[in-house]
Parts: sequence; structure tokens; C-alpha cells
Amino acid sequence: MTNKCPICKGTGVIVLLNSSCSFCNGTGEYTKLADLYFKTHTCQCVLLDRKTCPLCGKKCHHDTPNKPKIELNPM
Repeated sequence: MTNKCPICKGTGVIVLLNSSCSFCNGTGEYTKLADLYFKTHTCQCVLLDRKTCPLCGKKCHHDTPNKPKIELNPM
């Protein structure tokens, strides 16, 4: 177990959203909630390149390679 929040990596800030980490209340300390979410999180690739999850850095976790289950087209 680590002493740092796995979501914000102990910084207390979610850089991608430019906001305080809601999992550790901005303290950067480890919480069970953050750990559980990190272990079971859905891929957040839609926030960046749709290929890599900005939360864990792994390839897209969707069922099909690098393709979200729901695609949104511009209007």
C-alpha cells in the first residue's frame, strides 16, 4: 500500500481537470475509495486521444481496440 492518492499521484490536484482531487479532498493522501476506483476505473481516453487512458497511462480499456463503445459525432 502506498501513502499517496493513486488518482492524483499525491499532488492533491487532478491536472487534466485543473481542480482539486475529490478522492483525497486535495490532501494527496491515500484513501480506500481512490484505490478502489483506480483498480476498477473505466477508461478515460475520451478526455484525450481516445487511445490512452490519462488516469493510468495504459492503452484504451474499451472492448474494441482504441474504439469507444459510443462515438459522438460533431453536429
